[in-house]
Amino acid sequence: MTKIICAVDFSASSDAVVHYAAAMQCANTEIIVLYVVPGEEHETGLFRMHLHEFSRYSDMLSENRARARFTVEHGEPAAVILRYAKEHHADLIMLGSHGTTAIARLLVGSTAEAVLRHATCPVVILKTPDNNNKDHGTT
Repeated sequence: MTKIICAVDFSASSDAVVHYAAAMQCANTEIIVLYVVPGEEHETGLFRMHLHEFSRYSDMLSENRARARFTVEHGEPAAVILRYAKEHHADLIMLGSHGTTAIARLLVGSTAEAVLRHATCPVVILKTPDNNNKDHGTT
């Protein structure tokens, strides 16, 4: 069986990741939708609001007859994604990118970048286009 971990944060990028994984899955593929709750989110109650998003992902996956499992973990997202993938023998990790600037990545770091650098299996990073920065000029 092939195991694909879709790491989500319930953003538009995550929606694209789940949709893409559902469309590409095969009969012997298991899609694991992994949400990592950062410490501050657990304390503010946003965690409960995000759990409702799992039902949307469930609908998206069931439309494609994808075999799926939903998992919630707590901690620093990149570290948890990497640990979870290793412990569950993932064949592929998929996650979205918000396309932060180079300066922000240098100062703060990027979950997608950290996962890409340290994963022991292939990683697919889907960048969703920023609709606010469309090129209206020449090609």
